[in-house]
Amino acid sequence: MSPVEALESLKGKLLERDKEARVDLIARAFDFAQKSNVEAPASREDETVHILAVAQILADLNMDEDTIAAGILHKAVEKAGIPEVRAQFGEEVANIAESFNKVLSIRYSTTSTSSADHAEKFRRLILSMARDVRVVMVKLADHLYNMRTIERFPLEKRDIMARETLDIYAPLANRLGIHKLKSELEDLGLRYTEPEVYADLLARSEKTQSEMTSYIAEVKKILDGTLAENSIKGEVSGRLKHLYSIYSKMLAQDIPFEKVFDRVAFRVIVGEVRDCYAILGAVHARWTPVPGRFKDYIALPKPNLYQSLHTTVIGPRNFPLEVQIRTLEMHRVAEEGIAAHWRYKEKRGADAKADTIFHWLRQVVEANRDVGDPRDFLENIKGDLFPDVVFVFTPAGDVMELPKNSTPIDFAYNVHSQVGNHCVGAKVNDRMVPLSTVLKNGDRVEIITSKNQKPSSDWLEFVKSSKAQNRIRQWIRNEQRLRSVELGRDILDREFRKAGKSLAKAIKDGLIDEIADRFGVNKSEEVLEAVGYGKVNARLVVERVYPEVEQEKVEEEPKRERKTHKKSQGIVIKGVGNVMVRFARCCMPLPGEEVIGFITKGQGLTVHRADCPSLARSDVSRQIEVDWDLGEGAAHAVRLRVIGDAKPAILSNITQALANIGIQVVSAHAIPHMHSKNEYLFAVMVPDVDKVQKVVSEIKKLKGIDSVMRVGRGASS
Repeated sequence: MSPVEALESLKGKLLERDKEARVDLIARAFDFAQKSNVEAPASREDETVHILAVAQILADLNMDEDTIAAGILHKAVEKAGIPEVRAQFGEEVANIAESFNKVLSIRYSTTSTSSADHAEKFRRLILSMARDVRVVMVKLADHLYNMRTIERFPLEKRDIMARETLDIYAPLANRLGIHKLKSELEDLGLRYTEPEVYADLLARSEKTQSEMTSYIAEVKKILDGTLAENSIKGEVSGRLKHLYSIYSKMLAQDIPFEKVFDRVAFRVIVGEVRDCYAILGAVHARWTPVPGRFKDYIALPKPNLYQSLHTTVIGPRNFPLEVQIRTLEMHRVAEEGIAAHWRYKEKRGADAKADTIFHWLRQVVEANRDVGDPRDFLENIKGDLFPDVVFVFTPAGDVMELPKNSTPIDFAYNVHSQVGNHCVGAKVNDRMVPLSTVLKNGDRVEIITSKNQKPSSDWLEFVKSSKAQNRIRQWIRNEQRLRSVELGRDILDREFRKAGKSLAKAIKDGLIDEIADRFGVNKSEEVLEAVGYGKVNARLVVERVYPEVEQEKVEEEPKRERKTHKKSQGIVIKGVGNVMVRFARCCMPLPGEEVIGFITKGQGLTVHRADCPSLARSDVSRQIEVDWDLGEGAAHAVRLRVIGDAKPAILSNITQALANIGIQVVSAHAIPHMHSKNEYLFAVMVPDVDKVQKVVSEIKKLKGIDSVMRVGRGASS
């Protein structure tokens, strides 16, 4: 089909849909795009085919003429410029085309920054969608065309495009309720991310196609008869489920292709809602329903406004089959999604159902607006854009939508940030439950608050919604900042006093503000925070404020060895003055082991073993280099776990053996274990890690001992 014929076909489709369709706008947009296209003849022809294909996809999605025109113009904008497009086609078309072009301005690379580029592209797409969903409709149409013609792209870009399809565009089409677009994108994504899997599934599907076609005809005949028997007018259709759907089920249930029995689905479209339930009853009367597979999306629509009754029954030949029952209007929404509501809104004004989606979208964007790193934005928002969801009730009976596996904490933050911050307990269906309880559909949730309650970092282990995650992190960051400021103030105050100066006066006189930029910050409070985090050396701050202090220090160097390390409790601390030191209880480090210090706000320095799991999860910027001061010879506590025979003499034998080698036992007790064994827990004092090995060796020599483990070490000794 020539470009002229394709354009006429497009105009004819629009007029068939609406006799008053603005086909002149479409023709003008095409003419403008052609004149703006200054590529070589071959490239010009490719671009013409591209823009007409995008326009046709948008028309198939029943989008309005402004959106279709923007789809035609989306490449011309770069060459002609937004002002010219706005002058020729108006504000609506120009805004859609401009927003689309901003998304495209992020280009992929094969460098290490490509993940950030990918995330930034996604961020722009979502933010533009929050302003006008039609931008995303153009992008979905453009991406679908690119996937249909993916062979024209280099191999490395094909892989990126295919993964984008499954990670973002197919789920996005699903979230907007556009089923036919979602299904095609999923199959195309699978074809190019897992080509061997796709080819195998296609071959197996084609092998059974004849049998399945016969089965579909058989079931359709029965369902047509069921409609007639109940005097209900309707239409029955059957189809093979698309390959990606089958593949997802194989992965989820860990079964081969042959074990996916419900590979066919039937759709019954009727006139009224009451007919949907009547046919459901008739289907269940004829065939045995599969327990747990009935879903009423009419009473409780999906977040993308999808409505239908779903049931799985054991049909003819003992094959499971899925039946979807809906009205014609529900079917239109199921196929077109948000586009169906958009055209309604365009013709008749505000659409409450469409506004539901836009409200959800605005909430998601607002919750993630302050996320700085686009990669964090991508991860956060994907959980909200593409979740399986649960619907729960407030005490007042209002329905609240949350991501699957949400908890009362997610519920609380969805009510209000302050409700989440002060959540101390929850009732689910009038019963007190732990805050980590996973909510189920239909749960009635009540939150108990206390003004003394504060968010816990432990909550991040189980909350699911990005709103809850962001609000918790925001609170923790703010608390950490305040504590760092106070710790930094304490450290700096000591350094200033040692130099005979006053920190308070320096702050009051603006002296700290004056030197703040030398440390990469803007004001005195940020200097205090940086010192508290261990990013800035306190002594250096004093020297920057009072250069004469540095001169005095230089003059003293010949008189004494310059000290760059401070000792505290057997630890040499590099770059920090006198700071309170404590040893982490999680790993209980010993002299001889590699250690790292961690600035704990308000509590000084905590020393961890370098391989401590807690340290691996901590803020690297607050870690500081430390070492052991081996000259002090202080004893350190270590905990031991011993498994041995459940005999009274074992405990005393271990205690005596340790006493014989000069080891002080701080505590010892026994706990019943299993198989006539006891677990013996000891706290002992040792000077270094080598002594621990001696202790373990002595205990292992005793009769009736199975194993000895250092608690916090994570490995048997």
